[in-house]
Amino acid sequence: MTRKVNMFLAIPLYNNHMFSKNLTESYPEAIRFLTNAVLKDKLANSYIFIGKESNAILSIATNLAKILNCKNNLNSTPCETCINCKWLEKNEHPQALITINPDLKSKKDQIKIDTVRELLNNLQITSEYFRVVFFQNSNLYSLPPESCNLLLKTVEETPERTTFVFANTTRNDILPTILSRSQTIYINKKYDSILEIINKSTAQTIDSNLTNCFSNDIKTALEKAKKTQEWLEESETNLKDYLIGLATTNYNFNKANDYKRYCTLYKNLTSAYLKHKSFMQPKIVIEDLFLNLCHAI
Repeated sequence: MTRKVNMFLAIPLYNNHMFSKNLTESYPEAIRFLTNAVLKDKLANSYIFIGKESNAILSIATNLAKILNCKNNLNSTPCETCINCKWLEKNEHPQALITINPDLKSKKDQIKIDTVRELLNNLQITSEYFRVVFFQNSNLYSLPPESCNLLLKTVEETPERTTFVFANTTRNDILPTILSRSQTIYINKKYDSILEIINKSTAQTIDSNLTNCFSNDIKTALEKAKKTQEWLEESETNLKDYLIGLATTNYNFNKANDYKRYCTLYKNLTSAYLKHKSFMQPKIVIEDLFLNLCHAI
């Protein structure tokens, strides 16, 4: 579930200083998506971070907690000098980042159900901090069904100023009920270009009214996004095929006639394709694409 916001309000521009330079350069699409979610006040109740680089995933969760709790942040950029930032940097903050790990005494290396009960009781207590609850290992072995089931209602209807982050190396061994209530983001350094996909795939024929993604205002951009979503559903077209078709339809004309427009379009199509690969909801991918291209030229 995503917190509601009036999308017709002015949308802030992407802030590439919100997360650390190392994270922004190493995981650009994941960081861009989280940054825009914060700026648009559309942070999800729950995220699943998939990747083998556990230290990077912890750093992203920590950085997110800094952004949401910094006392002196400017444009949502943490100052790194206030007490909250310093506590989080040392992993010593009492409430802003709550890390849940398997019980070291457990032979099965599992998160005990009593640990989950204690967490849920603590979350019912009002806090002055925005709490990021981080499950460092969320597979079925470490987080068994009985613990997951206890979490479900709270994940779906989180307390105010609380976000869950589940980390795992693969999407396949996370309980489906947690998957269905969370947004999945892949944390890895391997990025494919949409142009590589174009060379390997057959372009999808697209409704001619939906080939121009550029808009002069936010309202028009959102209307185009809505019509595109409706067309995809009615024509039973896969989002990947739509993006490929959009790329091939615009390729020759834009490259030859408007190079700046061409570069802007393909940068955003590549971003949309990577979000699609990360199992983000098609509606979110399409809205972000059209909004990012609003006033782009």
